[in-house]
Order: sequence, then structure tokens, then C-alpha cells
Amino acid sequence: MKLAALHLLGLLAVSTSSLAQFSIKGRIIDQENSGVTFANVLLLSPADSSLVKGAVTDDKGYYTLANVKQGQYMIQSYLIGYAKSYSDVFSLRDNKQLAMRDIVLSEDSEQLEEVVVKAQKPLYEVELGKMVINVSSSITSSGQSAIDVLEKSPGVTVNRQDNTFALGGKNGVIVLMNGKRSRMPLEAVYQLLSSLNAGDIEKIEIMTVPPAKYDADGDAGFINIVMKSGGNTGTNGTVMLNAGYATGPRLGSSINLSHQREKIGVYGSYSFGYRGRQVLWDNYRENETDLESTKASTEAVRDGKRPSHNYTAGMDYSIGTNTILGLLVSGYDNRLDRQANTDSEFNYSVSEDTLINLDVGEKDNWSHIMGNVNLQHTFNKGQVLTANLDYLVYDNYNRQEYANQYYEGDGTPLNLEENRLTKETPINLWVGKLDYSMDINKKIKAELGVKGTFSALVNDVVFEEKVNGDWQIGSAFTSYADLTEDVYAAYGSLNVELSSKTNMSAGLRYEHTMTYLSTVDESGLVDRNYGNYFPSFFLSHKLNEHNTLQFSYGRRITRPSFNQMAPWVIFHDPYTYFSGNASIYPTMTNSVKAEYSRKSVLFSVQYSHDDNVIMRFQPTLDPATNVMVLTSDNIDTRKTVASNLSFPIALSMWWEMQNNISANWQMIETQLSDQKMKRSQFGFQANTTQIFMLPADFTVELSGFYVSPIINGYFNWLSRGFVNLGVQKDFGSAGTLRFSCNDIFETGQYRWRTTEDATFNFTGRYKYEKRIFLASYTYQFGNNKVQKRKRSVGSSEEMRRVDN
Repeated sequence: MKLAALHLLGLLAVSTSSLAQFSIKGRIIDQENSGVTFANVLLLSPADSSLVKGAVTDDKGYYTLANVKQGQYMIQSYLIGYAKSYSDVFSLRDNKQLAMRDIVLSEDSEQLEEVVVKAQKPLYEVELGKMVINVSSSITSSGQSAIDVLEKSPGVTVNRQDNTFALGGKNGVIVLMNGKRSRMPLEAVYQLLSSLNAGDIEKIEIMTVPPAKYDADGDAGFINIVMKSGGNTGTNGTVMLNAGYATGPRLGSSINLSHQREKIGVYGSYSFGYRGRQVLWDNYRENETDLESTKASTEAVRDGKRPSHNYTAGMDYSIGTNTILGLLVSGYDNRLDRQANTDSEFNYSVSEDTLINLDVGEKDNWSHIMGNVNLQHTFNKGQVLTANLDYLVYDNYNRQEYANQYYEGDGTPLNLEENRLTKETPINLWVGKLDYSMDINKKIKAELGVKGTFSALVNDVVFEEKVNGDWQIGSAFTSYADLTEDVYAAYGSLNVELSSKTNMSAGLRYEHTMTYLSTVDESGLVDRNYGNYFPSFFLSHKLNEHNTLQFSYGRRITRPSFNQMAPWVIFHDPYTYFSGNASIYPTMTNSVKAEYSRKSVLFSVQYSHDDNVIMRFQPTLDPATNVMVLTSDNIDTRKTVASNLSFPIALSMWWEMQNNISANWQMIETQLSDQKMKRSQFGFQANTTQIFMLPADFTVELSGFYVSPIINGYFNWLSRGFVNLGVQKDFGSAGTLRFSCNDIFETGQYRWRTTEDATFNFTGRYKYEKRIFLASYTYQFGNNKVQKRKRSVGSSEEMRRVDN
């Protein structure tokens, strides 16, 4: 009996051991020790070479084979263009996780002809701390601008009326280009993205809780636009042409070139865009004073044309085995010429009614150039020091000429006023940045860095009135302001692999800000000197091969932009104009976020609390003059709960769909007309993309977008949406041709309405475009494996600080 029991226990032990699950990790590299992307990894039984399990390497060549039973195995790896390679036979018995030696793939010298394998990336993917939108997978994006692409991205709201972005229902978004942020005015950012061809964009990364190495500015998070590039050795390039029509012609072209040798790599790009368009802007307001009530309606038609040029040129040189020197120059020149005609009608309960016809001629020119020197040195494996020095120059010239013709209520002419306003805004910045990263061991990586940003801006506004045929300077709107701002920052972070399934990152950033704004009349109108700590924390746990949980926390700041503080003015009509606000304060934000992904299904929930929320273009009314001013202002507090669900559905071999639903709840508390205001609202955004893969390499894409009303301080943005259709024909090596029609039903206009608590009624709409027809052609040439070195510059996080 005792012997039988022992025998039974032995059988149970063997059975339990045989059921144990093991994990195998490793890397596939090429002959230059670089990771091989998308290589096939097969786990084979050495007895008969039968397949046990398979995997594909990630973008760095790493792979994982999970849930493997104990036993003897070998690994085979292959990829088109490389010869098959095998590991030695190995056993899984004692350790739960086995780290394999690198497997080297050699180029296959016996290829008879080139084989082209095409794979379509999913439209949405999730990575640690960010969502990725693969723009190159979208047909309707071709021929459009980066602004158009952002407008369709999950959780992103683009406001074309005031040139801003929102993420998860919140403003304070920072836009990066290839991880680089240059301290450019928001109006310039908007113009740059408006002229940037979507065909040149590879993907968009959305980070609502960025890590400590990024600047703490931007309470809503970062949007990183990654441009297409090429690289190892050889030469490659891409040429893209597009044309279309909406309310005016659209033309665009771009060329990207990259040449890489063993020690030196050079790259450059140039794009040109032209847009002619007509914008409609209507608004209506009602208000009462102690003397009388007023009803005012305005209809404006703006015809504009915008030619734009964007360029980049860079070089990377390997000084030695471990040191790389990089030089980069980039810039743009965007010019807007616009003619506008505005008809306004003012009806008074006591005074005589008045009609006003306003003719406006406007020139708004932005130019920018940046120079960057970058030095990167690798001391040994896992220890890298990177230094950046940037100098940036921006210049904005804005000139507006106004002719105001006044009429009595019955149309009888009264008087003619002629005014003109000129604004010049030069901006200069120096940015120095030093970053150091090191692998403490195989599971712990540390990052440290310091940064200094030194900004100087002049805002020179001259307002002139024509009196008896002579131009005279009007003191009411003429102003001169200069602003300097220095920001010193230091950060440290640790990335720790707690287990094979769990990763943690924690960081702390300190920023000290000194802002000084003076005008001709008052020195030190804004004089602030303050410092803040900004912690961040990330935790990722892989439940199994297909399910992952992530948690993050971060504290951030949104500083007021330069022009939000500086005095300036732009007229919509004689009784309505836009202006700056010197008393505006920074926004402080705390956010927590939880994310869950199952294969390609992504779900997230985020909560944030904001103090002193900056809201743009808040209406205030002077009852004595009946003048309404739209300016940036602070809302006391805002609480936001936002969720996002993205999921693909493959209905058949030829029909796929990608769906995205975002929902948010917001509550704001503030003072309005000396009364406490507390409001909450639920909102949601949904977009779906249907992809139909047809014979003869034709693809059809149908997409729809809808966003519900959104709280914006003292008024709400009302609902809007649109439907887009695109067709693509792939000619293989001869290129790709795409046709699209966007906003088919012309439902993409912006509408707004003041809240119930407002002391006056203000409603309106802004229709920036009709349906848009576009055609684009893309051709790639040269070595399609060429990729230029990926790096960021020192000013990679300086954006959104001036707007117009």
C-alpha cells in the first residue's frame, strides 16, 4: 500500500511538471546587430520538425513564446530576403522563463527576384502610455492636411474657428513633430499643420499622461505627428502630388529624400501647398442694460488664399564608433491674403437702429527658421548622453484694413470710417538640453536630464484712423509690449521590469518659470516667479498573451500663451473684437488613467482635475458702450471623466471596419457676473471607418464622424459631424492613386451658444469649407529599407506659447 501511494505521488509530480507553462524570450538580429522587424519565429520539435508555436518579432527584433510545455525544442527564424536560421536544441525543465541567445539572419544571396509583401497596419494600436493612429492606412486622409487627419482622430477635437485643439474634451494640447516641439505660436502651429500633407504622415501618437522627460506644459497631453522617413544604406525618396476643390482650389506637392552611407547620412524634405477657400461666419446676440435692450446680427463672408512652403534639411555624421554629430535646419513660410465683407444689423429698443457694412483686407504672414546642433555619445552598452542646442526665430506680420459704412435702419447712408491695424511680432528663443540614460541592469533603466529655455517676444500693435483724409494713430488700440520668459527644468525617471509581465516607470520633474511682461504704460504688468514639481507614474501588467492592463498618473501645467497675455486686438465688427488678457493665470492639472487592451480592442478611462482653466475667446460685454470683447479667461475648476473604446471588426475577407467611441463628463465651477456658476455636461464622440478590399488592387474607404455638444466656459460648442468617402488604386511599383470626397453632406460647420447662466445671449456658426474633392498620387523610389536616424532636438517641447 505504501509503495502504491509513493508510485501515485510520483505520477502526479510528473503529470504536474509536464503541465507547467514556460516562457521563451529572445531577439532576431541581422549581420549588423540590428533588430529584424516582423521576422517569423517558429518553435519546432527536434524529433520531426513539427510546429509547436509561432510568433513575429516587434519593431526592435524581440519575440516572446508564452505558455510552452516542458520538453526539448529548437527555434527557426526566417524573413523574405534572408536565409533561414536555426537555434541549437534546448530543453525547458527547471526555469519558468528562458532567455535565448540572439539568432542572426543573413541576407539570402540566392534570391531570383524581388518579392513584394504588402501588409496593412491596423488604424489604431496601443503602446505603453499612448495610442497610435496609423495615418498611412487611411485612404480618405490622402491629399488632406494634418489638421484634417487630427479632426478624425479618437478623442481629438479641432476648433477651426479659434485655431485650437482639444483632447478628451480638454484644451491645453501640445503638438509634437517627430517628437520635436519648437516654441512656435499656436496660430503658426495651426498654419503649419494646415499646409502639411497627410500623405507625408506615418502615424499620430496620442499621450494624455506624458512621462517626466517631456515638458510639464499642456494639461490635456501631447499629440505627436510622426512623419514618413526612410534609412540603413543607400538612397530613397517619395514624391507626392495632390489636387482638389471645395470653395476654392487646393494644390499640394512634396518630396522627401534620404541618403545614408556608413558614416554619414543626409536627408531633406520640401512641400508646397496652396488653398483657396471661402469661410462663412454668422452670429447673433441679445443683451439688456439699464437704458435699453439690443439685438445684433452679423453675417460675414471671408475669401482667402494661402500659399505655404515647408522645408527640412539635416545631416548625421559618425565621428567615431560611439559618437554621432547631427545638424538640422527647418522652417516654413505661410502667407494668408484674405478679403472679408461683413453686414451687421443693430436693433435698439430706444435708440435708432443701425446697419453697418464692413470691408476688411487682411495679410497674415508667418515665417520661421530653426537651427539645431545635436551630439550623442554612447559610453558603453546602455549608457547614452545626448546634448542639444537650438536657436529659433519666428516672425509674424499682420495687417488689416477696415472700411466701416454706417446706415440708418431704413438704409440711409450715415458716415464712413476707415481704420487700419498693423501687428508685428518677432520671437527669438534659445534652448539647451542635456539628457543621460543608462541601463543599471537588465531590468532597470534610469533617465536624467536638464533643460533651459530663454524666450523673448515683442508685440507691436499700431491702430490708425483716417481723419479728414489723414491717417492718425488711435491710442485706444495702439500698444507695445515685450515679454521675456525663462524656464529651467530638471527630471529623473526609472523604468523597472518588475517581472516578465509587469513594467513600472516613475519620474519626477521640476520646472522653475520666470515671466516678465511690460508695456509702454506699465513696467512689470506681469511679473511671475514660481516653481513646481510634476510627478508621473506608469504601471503595465500583461495578464496573458492577448490582455494587458495599464495605469498612469501625472501632474501637469498649462502656461498662458504669449499673445493670451499680450495686448492686441482684431475686429469682427465695430462692436465685437478679440483681445489679450494680461491677468490670466496658468492651469494646474492632476490626471489618473486606466487602460485595458485585448488584442486590437482598446478601452481607457481617465479622470482629471484642473484649477484656473484657461478658456479661449470668452465673451464679455461692456453695457456702457455695447462692445463685446472675446478674450482668454480663467475658469476656477473643472473635473473631467473621459473614456475611449476602439475596436476593429473583420466582417469578411474583403470588408473590415474600425470603430472608435469616446465619452466624457465635465463639471465646471466658476464666478460669472459675481454669481457662482456650476454646470455639468455629458458628451461623446464617435467615428467609424469601413474598408472594402476589391479585386484589381482597388480599395474603398467610407468613414463617419460625430461629436456632441462640448462645454467651453461661458458658452457651448454644439454638435457636428461629417461623412467621407475614398477610393484607392495600387499600381505596385508604379505608385498609388487616391480619390476622395470629404464632408459629403456639408455638416462639419461649427456652432455655439452661450450658457443659460450668461447675462446675454450669444449664438453663431462658423462654416469653414464645403464638401472637398481631392485626388493624390504617391510614388516611392530607391532603396525602401533606408531609414534616417531618429532623434529629437532640444526645442522638441516648445510649442503653443504664442497664439493670434
